[in-house]
Amino acid sequence: MLDRFQAWVAGFDACVADDDWQRLVPMLAEDVVYMVTGAPFGCELRGRDAVLAGFARSIANFDRRFDERRWFGVGWRAVGNCLAGRAMGVYRRAGAPVLSFSAQEQLHLRDDGRIALISDVYDLAEFDNQLAMAWLAQHGAGLDPSYG
Repeated sequence: MLDRFQAWVAGFDACVADDDWQRLVPMLAEDVVYMVTGAPFGCELRGRDAVLAGFARSIANFDRRFDERRWFGVGWRAVGNCLAGRAMGVYRRAGAPVLSFSAQEQLHLRDDGRIALISDVYDLAEFDNQLAMAWLAQHGAGLDPSYG
């Protein structure tokens, strides 16, 4: 499971760098579902093409508009065919304070190793996410983290 997780993270980061989202195709089930809850940009995307298009949209309209983007995982563990942990993001943009936020994330894999479900849950009761929402209200003009 650790190898699969590391391959996913490395593959996703490479896609962010070069916008070649097709490299993730072998890792995703054709009917994969991506769910984001707890944030204004929540979504439910169904199917590999929709998920990859959603990733590309969010990265293009949000992440790439920063001078620096760093994501890292904390507390990840495997339970059966599920990988779960916290994904934390830190963004820097000239003229604005640092933006950081986190989500609980789960990756559910099928027996063939392909990801069938990705779930990101943002908890707006957590201070880091409250501060992120305030940051977006004050400094986020023109930024769109949505996936659909």
